[in-house]
Amino acid sequence: MVASKSAVAQPPEQEAAANLRTVQATERRNIVVHRDPFAYCSHASMARLSNGDWIVAFNECQMRKPYTHPPQDPHFHNLLTRSTDNGQTWSTPQAIPGWEWYGVECPGVAELGDGTVVLNQWQFLWYPLDVGRRMAAEGKEIMVNTGDGFRVAGPDTNWSESRYPWTRANGGCYVHLSSDGGRTWDRTVKINTAPYVGGYTPRGVVQLEDGTVLMCTADHPLNQNAFAVHSRNGGKSWQKPVFIGRKGGEDFSEPTAIALPGNKVFTLIRNDDTGYLQKIESSDGGQTWGPVRPTPIWGCPAHLLRLSDGRLLATYGHRRPPFSIRACVSDDLGKTWHYDREIVICDVPTGNLGYPVTIEYGPAKLFTIYYAEDGSSVTCIQGSYWRAPS
Repeated sequence: MVASKSAVAQPPEQEAAANLRTVQATERRNIVVHRDPFAYCSHASMARLSNGDWIVAFNECQMRKPYTHPPQDPHFHNLLTRSTDNGQTWSTPQAIPGWEWYGVECPGVAELGDGTVVLNQWQFLWYPLDVGRRMAAEGKEIMVNTGDGFRVAGPDTNWSESRYPWTRANGGCYVHLSSDGGRTWDRTVKINTAPYVGGYTPRGVVQLEDGTVLMCTADHPLNQNAFAVHSRNGGKSWQKPVFIGRKGGEDFSEPTAIALPGNKVFTLIRNDDTGYLQKIESSDGGQTWGPVRPTPIWGCPAHLLRLSDGRLLATYGHRRPPFSIRACVSDDLGKTWHYDREIVICDVPTGNLGYPVTIEYGPAKLFTIYYAEDGSSVTCIQGSYWRAPS
């Protein structure tokens, strides 16, 4: 979503970490996956399927100046492009699960052990400004943007100051299931996230050792509580939410999770109030969670990958000069991170960037998808081939 807030004063160990050196990823090669000079393309997710296909889901909307992110504009759709040759060529993007799914947030995609592809997305409800004003007068919870983001309309709302000719309301958290690698979608399931309002994450689901599907998400647009939902039948139905954590009243959103051996789950969570990623761990498959702990990693939001050599890789956007896509490695499954050797995957021209996801398509062969502006100030979906320093 929006770029991070300025970081506030941090504990000494985090301040020291911010001054440590970076290293360049080796054998770097950058490509453009999808670019449309008349569209704003952003917020990509990716999965490497068991048949070898690479699929990338992302947001697309008509170009606006200044640009709008998904929470602000009903014209956003989720699109999917595919490569069958390790990213050398990409298919024409198609709307997922269909064009009727508009005004959606950033997508997450993943493949389950049985080959089912799961798309998760949050959808807002959108109304013309005058319709929304009437609905608000009738007591409906309607959000309007009068200058500083969408807020619930109240008696003192000055509707003439709305930045857009539309309003929005909370919609729902959905997963869509595909049995043909994301070409078509067989089933749509709405997840009941009560008592939390929302259920948005740009990261795909993970599958535990016993086959349980886990989605770590957060309330939206409050961005304060992280929670998890479980499915015992491949995403067809979902259990009641389980609280993961929060950090006072600070921003706490867009969690990424990875399943580890022994029924353990490790998460990194975005915190715009500090700029540093927070971590929370579970030792029982996400049924209960430990305390919130800080990491030395400055960036957002993160993606987690278990490398073939056993190390844990976190990839994230770095939205302060020098703007870049970065990564950090852990040798002990997230307990400590080699932030003294933070890896620069790709340098980009502006802070309008991020949401990287990394796959490993061969031993130590990595590919990271992300969005960023190019040299012509067109926001597009880009990718980088690279190797992590040993």
